[in-house]
Amino acid sequence: MSLLEDLVCELQHRLDASSAAPSTGAVADAASSERINVTLAKGVMDDLKRHALQEGRSCGNLASFLIEDGLRRHGVIS
Repeated sequence: MSLLEDLVCELQHRLDASSAAPSTGAVADAASSERINVTLAKGVMDDLKRHALQEGRSCGNLASFLIEDGLRRHGVIS
C-alpha cells in the first residue's frame, strides 16, 4: 500500500471514529505549523526524492508525513 493510500485510510478511520465536530481551538492548532531545517545524508535524500517523485508529492510534504507517522507509531503523538 502506498503512503498516500495509508494516509487516506488513516483519515477515513479518524472520520469514522469521530462523532463530535472539533472545537475552534483544535482547528486553529491544527492549522498552525512551524518550519525546521534537517540535514540528511546524500543517500537518504536521494531515496526521499525518488519516493516523493513516485508518490507525486514534494520532498518537504513527504518528509513531514514520514516524521509525523514515525512519531505516531512510536507513541510520541496520538
